Amino acid sequence: MLTTSRTTLPDPIATRLKIAAEFVDDLSQFARDNLLGFKRPIATTFALVAPVLFALVYYTFDLPTVSKLALFFCIIAFAGIYLVARISWPTVVEEFQIQSVARRQAIADLRCGFGESSHLNLSQAPRFYEHANGLLVLADAGEWRTIFFSIDSAGEDPRWAFYLNGDLDRRVWKWVRLPVSHEVVAFSSVGTKLPQTEHMRTISSIDAWEAVNLALGEPIDGSVIHLPFDEAVEVAESRL
Repeated sequence: MLTTSRTTLPDPIATRLKIAAEFVDDLSQFARDNLLGFKRPIATTFALVAPVLFALVYYTFDLPTVSKLALFFCIIAFAGIYLVARISWPTVVEEFQIQSVARRQAIADLRCGFGESSHLNLSQAPRFYEHANGLLVLADAGEWRTIFFSIDSAGEDPRWAFYLNGDLDRRVWKWVRLPVSHEVVAFSSVGTKLPQTEHMRTISSIDAWEAVNLALGEPIDGSVIHLPFDEAVEVAESRL
């Protein structure tokens, strides 16, 4: 049986949201910081080496030599900026868009000021469906409802470690979900382990993943699917 209530955001989560909300939503500044700033090893090296080299040349040689060296450094610098910008620009724009969306979601979550705390007492073992990027989970929420989890294996989602350790088989699940971004930010499982009655199924292709997701109504992570658990499992496995 699933129960849900409001709860205060855990301090580490609130701190992370505040940091994300402080992101400056300015592409030009973000590009300067990431292409020309000290985040780039080449820029750091150039900024540290150039003054020392100019001083050494000026002390050893004459002013025309220093001027030629300065011109050479300028040409190298502009060529480096052009090449780095040309290669890295799509990645910089993509990263900016990700952080910009995260900023807006963090601001909205902080304005809400609470999280959604859920407690699920499982009556039967959940179903796991591995795919290339993680795991889909269906669990019986009672009252003809099914919980849907989409767990990323590449991120910092604690549920992936729980799955690898076999702790997602435990009877009681507790988690906290943000109200706007719907991100699951805390998770725990306790109690005895439920016996798995079937072998874990694999989603072998992106087409199969999309078919399963569409058949279930395109739920997002932590959503409640208004189908009985057995029916939701049947719908998902008919698309594999």
